[in-house]
Amino acid sequence: MADQILTQGTELAALSPEVWSAKLYEALKEKFPFMSVVSREYEGEIKALGDIIHVPSIPLAAEAELLSEGSKGDADSLTVTDNTITINRRPYKDFIVTKKAQLQSVPFMDELRDIAIHSIMQKVEADIVGTISPSASAPDHQIAYDSGTTLQLADILEAKELLDDAGVPQEDRHMCLGSEQYNDLYNINAFTSKDFGEGEAARSGVFGQKLVGFMPHLALEAEATAYLFHKSFMQVAMQQELDIKVYDLGGEGKRASRLNVDLLVGISQFDDERVVSIS
Repeated sequence: MADQILTQGTELAALSPEVWSAKLYEALKEKFPFMSVVSREYEGEIKALGDIIHVPSIPLAAEAELLSEGSKGDADSLTVTDNTITINRRPYKDFIVTKKAQLQSVPFMDELRDIAIHSIMQKVEADIVGTISPSASAPDHQIAYDSGTTLQLADILEAKELLDDAGVPQEDRHMCLGSEQYNDLYNINAFTSKDFGEGEAARSGVFGQKLVGFMPHLALEAEATAYLFHKSFMQVAMQQELDIKVYDLGGEGKRASRLNVDLLVGISQFDDERVVSIS
């Protein structure tokens, strides 16, 4: 008689315990830089969907004229404009979890809440990018890469010149780039040389200081478009805290809990000359 082999998969299967780790394998969560670098100074206190924030803007006057002796000067006129931020968005993410699942699973409700928050932040980030519309009037603030989709120093300087000519302040300038364009920065010798002071970027993989006046950010929602801007070009208003609630569905006859997460948001582009897109 041939040797009989006891295998784990068959004969000893009943003796092999299943072990579930109490530590969850965390899903990759991208960062959303647009939300942190655009302006939120008019946020105030948001209470309900439909709230409107009015922000008046007084334009600059025309260049002054010289008044000769004995002549009468004419008074100038200014028209105050009204920019508005309407709280018209409520991104949400809900989950329903049965009581049995909660009792017999490793603890996961905190992770589920974090996943819901990440989903909402991703939606807000996408909506910010979708709202961006640089000026198409001469000089056009929607420009093309000089070579394919490769971001080069000449592209950045062209965008910088457009913002400079528009009188955009030098401070608080940012550039949000997709992964391809962000990594193109490492091929610009001036940005990675020790003389420039960013030799550390080649080792750390992160640019820690401004490049020709722009703070660079990796923004996956930007995809293949590079956005260079002053933070004041876009205004975002959000309620101070996410609304996170857990409801017992027993009253509906369901042995389950519902996790509801939502956020009130308003997004408005105030100025189309304080932003340049390269695509």
